[in-house]
Amino acid sequence: MKKHKQDAPASALRSLRLTMAESAVTAGLLAMSVFTPFFNSIGLNNQQISEVQIYFTIVLILLNVPMGYIADRLSRKWANIIGDFAHAVILLAYSQVAGFAGAVICECICGVASALSDGVDQSLIKHFVGKISQSTGESETKLLKSKTAKLEIYKQICNLVLLTLGGPIGAISLRLAIALSAVNYFVGGVISIFIKDDSEKLRPEHKNPLKDIARVTKSTMRNKPLRLRIFTYAVGREMTHGIIWIATPIFLKAGVPMELVSFAWAFNALMCIVGAKLAAIYGKKLSDAQVMVVPVVLMSISMLVMGFNLNIFTVWLYSAMGITQGWTAATLTPMVQKQAKPAEQTSVLSITKTLAQLLYIPVVWIVGYVADIKLEYGLFVTVVIFLPLSLIIIKKLKQDV
Repeated sequence: MKKHKQDAPASALRSLRLTMAESAVTAGLLAMSVFTPFFNSIGLNNQQISEVQIYFTIVLILLNVPMGYIADRLSRKWANIIGDFAHAVILLAYSQVAGFAGAVICECICGVASALSDGVDQSLIKHFVGKISQSTGESETKLLKSKTAKLEIYKQICNLVLLTLGGPIGAISLRLAIALSAVNYFVGGVISIFIKDDSEKLRPEHKNPLKDIARVTKSTMRNKPLRLRIFTYAVGREMTHGIIWIATPIFLKAGVPMELVSFAWAFNALMCIVGAKLAAIYGKKLSDAQVMVVPVVLMSISMLVMGFNLNIFTVWLYSAMGITQGWTAATLTPMVQKQAKPAEQTSVLSITKTLAQLLYIPVVWIVGYVADIKLEYGLFVTVVIFLPLSLIIIKKLKQDV
């Protein structure tokens, strides 16, 4: 029995490292910086690109919670494995798309794979951190925040490498860049096979799984502290999401040469690392309300300045979006996880991401629509949407102490 206790932390530490490795290697997309030019090459404008993303998001919204329930109920590990390998196959198919309809089909199938694996790695990390903290006596909350921040750094390092490679490859062939984006998902699937998933499974209270899913959803949304932090996650994460599809046009209009656009994306990924690093140092010392203030300030200042005067000098402020992305990724998920039950981790994170995606749909459509009128309007509308929402949330977080 004593040997078992000694082996458990070692096994948990190994599985934690594997889970973080899988999460990091699948966090980036090699073709990300050239996806907008690819869409343009097959005849899509900014609004159509937004519509393609809306279809993807609708599938996620419909399947996120059911897939999260399946992962909690059956196996988080296998949900990750299937999701990763499915992504690899879909990206290979995506590289052969010739128009709007093909892009929609691929995005919808991508949505199924994403729904299956979204939230799984964070749930496993929370479980393994819990086992390690029980053995070492460390605070589980502090250890989870530390590991989440480190993971975000690792994710952005992988993303930086992929973006650096994606530009030159995309210059040779846009389709080749998309096809090669499948490689890291395949690697992630292989890594997941070696994870030992001994996390607590969700025990159903009803024979009908739909009733159980409804039960988990209702209990989650009735939990006031948890509900507030779910809204915090949604607003914090989506403030950098809606403008991603006009980032390349922003760089080009500011005067960045096309051959250097991928490096602009890579620099933004580097700023994500900076944001995650700052979160690792300072995030755990701040209250939840103070954590939220940081991205709000960065987003508002950078979007307004670039909106009023977009040029080769002010476009550097886009790096504030990278810092914001790194900061929010490292700080907001642990807020939610702290309030969720161990057996419902993936389900709660799926609900959290579903709410974020519900916010994303109108945001990405509005940004795409106004950007077709004038590119800078996409920056202004981001502030108009997210600044009031953020101020309300910060006020609520201050009251919820």
